[in-house]
Amino acid sequence: MKADLLDGVSFRVGLLSGLRSRRLNGQAIGVMITASHNPAPDNGVKIVDPMGEMLEQEWEAYATRLVNAPSDQELLDTYKALASQLKINLSDPAKVIVGRDTRPSGHSLVTALADACEATNIQFTDYKILTTPQLHYLTRCINTEGTPKAYGKISEQGYYEKLSEAFVRALRGKKVQGQLIVDGANGVGAPKLNELLKIIPKDVTGFDCKVVNDDVLRPEILNLDAGADFVKTKQRAPPSPNLFPVFEAAP
Repeated sequence: MKADLLDGVSFRVGLLSGLRSRRLNGQAIGVMITASHNPAPDNGVKIVDPMGEMLEQEWEAYATRLVNAPSDQELLDTYKALASQLKINLSDPAKVIVGRDTRPSGHSLVTALADACEATNIQFTDYKILTTPQLHYLTRCINTEGTPKAYGKISEQGYYEKLSEAFVRALRGKKVQGQLIVDGANGVGAPKLNELLKIIPKDVTGFDCKVVNDDVLRPEILNLDAGADFVKTKQRAPPSPNLFPVFEAAP
């Protein structure tokens, strides 16, 4: 969906996320602002439940009711009606965290989300630019911190360390051959993968990986003739001069 139509949607997602958090005894709810493989002018909003899973399906209907409220008064009435229906105390603590991809429109959508959280007294944390899996990871880490099921460090660095450790274990006793070329589609995954590659010990794993199409400073070329969606729809390799004919993978 075109990003310039989404400020109101993002605000309402903030309201819903706060309700969800309160319904789950104040556990953190994640919100990811991204449109994945869509063109740069698009954007979207995804809600992440406490263990890093997608929003419970039943709540999608509640989201629809909030988003489709045609006026401010009807939005307020719907919000209060949902709280009453779900037996949610609007004075209870709530926590929402957010991440976004590199699309410029993410700034305004985060602001709209933050406005909703401020208006309804929800603790709000902006983790800035992340991949969607990183936001899922952080959500789970926050909600399991200090428990026997603690998932990991509550940081982007913790995400890289956890993946690196698992990757080293997976390659133990195996010999890696050739170079992996990853087409980053000029999106958020490219710089984040480069950060992960700094952590993975090449001398231990023998893993050789190169990221191409990693220009996130020109948002207009996001997913332009690059990435997994290009391969899926065109059934051919992207026309990038940086793709070597060794082994290609698109996120």
